[in-house]
Amino acid sequence: MIRVQPSAFFLLAALILLLPLDWLFVVFLASAVHEAGHLAAIYASGGRADSVTIGLRGAEIHTVFPGKRKELFCAAAGPAASLLLISLYRFYPKLAVCAAVQGLFNLIPVYPMDGGRMLCCFLQWLCPRQADRICRIVEGLIVFAVFVLSLRLLIVRKDGVLPVLVCVTALTKLLFGKIPCKSA
Repeated sequence: MIRVQPSAFFLLAALILLLPLDWLFVVFLASAVHEAGHLAAIYASGGRADSVTIGLRGAEIHTVFPGKRKELFCAAAGPAASLLLISLYRFYPKLAVCAAVQGLFNLIPVYPMDGGRMLCCFLQWLCPRQADRICRIVEGLIVFAVFVLSLRLLIVRKDGVLPVLVCVTALTKLLFGKIPCKSA
């Protein structure tokens, strides 16, 4: 079942305002391939997707994994599918660029992005007792670095409203973020 939250329309409106129409289709295609990579991995590992929710943060696939290794495999499949599209650069350069940006962005180890899920799963498998603590430290360092970079762009380069939004998002994540690293 696919659910579309009202906030998805804000995301769509922002994309329509920020991107030329020829890029808009390519962004959606790259996103579809990314999510198809996740779904293929879920079904290949014997799981099933209960539902897909499309909202302000993009698409979220709701499923239950029997183990951290399978969850790690499924989390890595989305960025892998995105990064495979880079090979099409010669024929579809816009698609390759969008897929590369999306794939690399999703590899940032901040939960709930794929990189954050991958880090949590790997650490749960490697050192389950310290996984939550290590994930919080890594996420805190990354969010702090994004915050400092955003402030620098805002103050030194005077780059407008985008660094302010990134800065507020980073602060919110740092103060109120939760990493669900503990096994259920």
